Amino acid sequence: MRHECFDSRSFPPEVSIVIPCRNYARFLPGCLGSISAQGMDLSKVEIIVADDASTDGSADLARQLLEPMPLAAWAVLELPRQGRPGPVRNAGLARARGRALLTLDPDDELLPDFLPRSLEALCAGVDVAYADYVLEEGGARSVVRLRAYHKLLLANQNILPPTALFVRELWDRGARFRAATAYEDWDFWIQLALLGARFVHVDEPLYLYRMHGGNFSLQARLDDGPSKARIVLDNARFFPSWTIAWARGVLSGAPDHMGRGLIPVLREHAGR
Repeated sequence: MRHECFDSRSFPPEVSIVIPCRNYARFLPGCLGSISAQGMDLSKVEIIVADDASTDGSADLARQLLEPMPLAAWAVLELPRQGRPGPVRNAGLARARGRALLTLDPDDELLPDFLPRSLEALCAGVDVAYADYVLEEGGARSVVRLRAYHKLLLANQNILPPTALFVRELWDRGARFRAATAYEDWDFWIQLALLGARFVHVDEPLYLYRMHGGNFSLQARLDDGPSKARIVLDNARFFPSWTIAWARGVLSGAPDHMGRGLIPVLREHAGR
C-alpha cells in the first residue's frame, strides 16, 4: 500500500471524508470541489482518497487536487485491487482520525450545507445524520425525499442514502463494511443500529447522487436475493425469527417473492 499524508492543521479533525475510487478520475474535480465549497473551515476536515488500483490516473490527480486545499490533513492510499467498494472504504476509515466520519463516492457531490447541517445534527446528540438528496439520472435531476428512521423500516428496506455522517465511536466499536453482501451500505447501517446508534433524518436535499451504468449499486441488483439474505443472517439480532428462516431458504435456493431491495419483516410476507 502506498500513501501520502501531509502536515495537519487541526487535530483531531472535526470530520474525516473517505472517498473510495476506482477509475473515476473524471469525477474527482467535482467531488473535491464540492467539499471545498462547504460552508465550514476546511482546516477542520481530513480527506482520504482510497484508490482501488485505478488505471486512469485517479491517484495522481487526487494528489494534485488535494495539495492546495487548506485541509487539516489529506492522504491518498493506493490499494491492491479489492473489486468492490466496501473493503476500500474500510481501508480509508482505518486511517481516518476525525471525530465524525463520512464516506463519499467520487461520482457524487456534497451540496454546500451538507457538512454544517449534518454536524449540527450530531451536535444535537444523535450518532448518524442522513439527508435527502438530488438524484441525477439520464440527464435529469429530481429530489429524493427520505423517511424518518424507524427500526422496522430499515429492516424492510434501505431507507438511508449511501452518504451519511456518523460518529467515529461506531467505527471504533467494530462496525465495518462487509463484502458478503452487495448491499454493503444497508448492512453497515444495520450494524450501527445494533450498536445502539441514534439516527436523524435531515429533511433537506444536501448532496448530489449520480446514477449511471457504472454504479456498483446497479450491479448489486443482479444479486438481490442472496445479498438481502446475507444481511439478515449476518445481523440476525435485528430481525424476527421468520425473516431469518426466509433468508436461510433463499440461500438454499428457495424463490424470493419480495420485490427488489425488500426484506420481509412481517410473518405473512416471509411465508413462515
